[in-house]
Amino acid sequence: MLRLTVVAVCLLATVATARADEHDLEAINEAPKGLSPAIMKLVNPEGFRITGKDGALADLWLLKDLAVEPGFKSSLSKLYAFQPGQLIGALRIAEGAEYTDFRGQEMKAGTYTLRYGLQPMDGNHAGTSETSDFLLALPAAVDTKPEGIASKEELAKESAQAAGSTHPAIFSLVDPKRASRKAKLEFDDFNEHWILSFTGEAKEGDTSVKLKVRLIVIGRSEG
Repeated sequence: MLRLTVVAVCLLATVATARADEHDLEAINEAPKGLSPAIMKLVNPEGFRITGKDGALADLWLLKDLAVEPGFKSSLSKLYAFQPGQLIGALRIAEGAEYTDFRGQEMKAGTYTLRYGLQPMDGNHAGTSETSDFLLALPAAVDTKPEGIASKEELAKESAQAAGSTHPAIFSLVDPKRASRKAKLEFDDFNEHWILSFTGEAKEGDTSVKLKVRLIVIGRSEG
């Protein structure tokens, strides 16, 4: 499997829009609390902090080494080289922050794991997102093993606990082709979404390849 290591320099935050006074991005270097020891040791302490006018909203970390599919080719149905149910990283929502997932579900302060998933291709989800790729948040107290969760039903059920509802807590991954080299927040005026954009490095043997990521961290679906 390919291995992805997020380069520390990509954590240097910049803001590319006139809305910088509303939300900003900071680099952090502190391991998240509340994860199980088995997952904690896999998480890169260098992460991202999303802030608003009243302070920190949420922190996000990736694993130190992320396995990606070798020779992966993106398609309309799958943009990212991850496996459904794969552990990707962790999310911490700050105390007192008003923070929602992509569906507008309110999420409580605390620590969550993040796993990759694909939106079901059925009528219930038509038009809710321009892509099928998502990160699902799971309560860290429930998701304690780093191994992948193969069952879609189990993944959805555990993630729903993060939102206190019957629907998983999700964050949409969008087309990575325009991802920035250095980490930054981009504002999508048309959809009114704030997108975390960065490029990491993956290696296969002695060959380095780029892995681009764009994740909606603030904003919700209109569907």
